[in-house]
Amino acid sequence: MTSLLLVIGAAGPAAAVDVPPPAPSPTDSGVSPAAPDPHPPRGGIGPDGEAVGGQRLLARGIVRPKDAPALPSGLTARGWVLADLETGDILAARDPHGRYQPASILKILTSDTLIPKLPGDERVTVSASAAHTEGSHAGIVPEGSYRIDDLFRGLLLVSGNDTAVALAQAAGGVGDTVDAMNAEALSLGAYDTFVQTPSGLDGWQQLTSAYDMMLFLRKALTLRRFVAYDRTAVAKLPAQHPPATALDPVPMWNQNEQFLTTVPGALVAKTGYTDAAQHTFAGAIRRHGRTLAVIFLRAQRWPTDQWQQATALMDWGFSLPARTAPVGHLDAPVTPPGSPTASASTRRAAAAAAVGGGRDPFTVPAIVATTLAVLATIALAAKRRRYRRRPAPARR
Repeated sequence: MTSLLLVIGAAGPAAAVDVPPPAPSPTDSGVSPAAPDPHPPRGGIGPDGEAVGGQRLLARGIVRPKDAPALPSGLTARGWVLADLETGDILAARDPHGRYQPASILKILTSDTLIPKLPGDERVTVSASAAHTEGSHAGIVPEGSYRIDDLFRGLLLVSGNDTAVALAQAAGGVGDTVDAMNAEALSLGAYDTFVQTPSGLDGWQQLTSAYDMMLFLRKALTLRRFVAYDRTAVAKLPAQHPPATALDPVPMWNQNEQFLTTVPGALVAKTGYTDAAQHTFAGAIRRHGRTLAVIFLRAQRWPTDQWQQATALMDWGFSLPARTAPVGHLDAPVTPPGSPTASASTRRAAAAAAVGGGRDPFTVPAIVATTLAVLATIALAAKRRRYRRRPAPARR
C-alpha cells in the first residue's frame, strides 16, 4: 500500500503526494547488495541540525516556485533535482534528500575523488580482480598495461566497472578509495551519501540523494579532465599482449551520444542502472552563460528516455523568468563540530562564492578550496558508527 504525506506546496494549500516506495523486493534473503535496505535513514539534516539546502527541500513530493508553469509531463524519477550551477540555486525538485541507490552515476564521485590523485599519463598494470569485476565492462584484461586516461575514458564512456576497480587499485586500493570517496562527499557537504563501492554496484547501505549527486556533478564540472573524458565521442583501449592472451584495440563509444550530439548546449551526461537503483541519470546543459543540471534517481526510461526527460526539465528551467525565486540552494559544507557554527545563510553565501557567481564553471578553481581535516575525521567516524557494516553472504 502506498503511504500518503501532506506537503505544503509552493502554490499554497496542502496537497497529498505519494511517498516514494521502498527499495525493490530483495532477491536474496540475506543482508547483502541483493537485499537493499528498504527503510534507509532520512537525509537532509546537516551536522549542525539545520535543513541542508533550505527547509523546503525536506519535502518528499514535488517542490517548484510559486506561479511557475506546469512541469513537463512524463517525469518518472522518484527523486530529482534541477539546479543552476552558476548560482547554486535549486529551481525545482522532487524528494531531493530522499536516499536511493545511485548505480553508475556514483562514478562522478569516483572521478571527483581520483582525478586529482592520478596523473592521466601514468601507466598501470591491471589485476585479474579488476578485469573480472562483475557488471558492465570496458574490456581491460589481466596484466594489461593502460594509461590512467584510458581507464577514465572506460569509466565514463561505457561505465566500466572493471576500470572503476582498476582506478581504485591504482589509487591505493578499493578500501582506501571508498574511504576517500566518503571523505570527499563530506567535504562537499553531501551528508545523505554513504559509499561502499567505487563503481556504483549496489551495497547494502550504499545510498545517496539527488541533492548530493548535484554537488558531485557541480564539482566534476570544475575538473577539465572529467569534462574532456565525458564528452569524448569514441575512444579505444590499446592493444594488449600480456603473457596469457593477446587483445586487439577495443573501441568504446559514448553511451550518452544522443544527448551530447542532439541537445543544444549539452555539456556532460552519465547514466546508471541496477535492479535496486533502477535507472539513474546526471546531465548538464550550458546556454547563454547559464549552466543547468539535472539528477534523476530511481527513474524509468519510458514514456521517453531519461535524457529526453532531463532535457525537457532543463528546457523548462531555462524558460523561467530571471527573477524566479529558487526553492533551495546548494549549500557549502557546515563548520566542523567544535568550531563556531555557520548559519544556513552563511553557508549559502559561501556556496554562491564557490560556484563563481555566474562565471564559467571551467574557470572556477575548486568548489571547496580548503577542507578542514577535522571535518572529514569527525564526520566520517560518526557516519561509520551510524551505518555499521553488516556481513554479506558470498555472491552467487
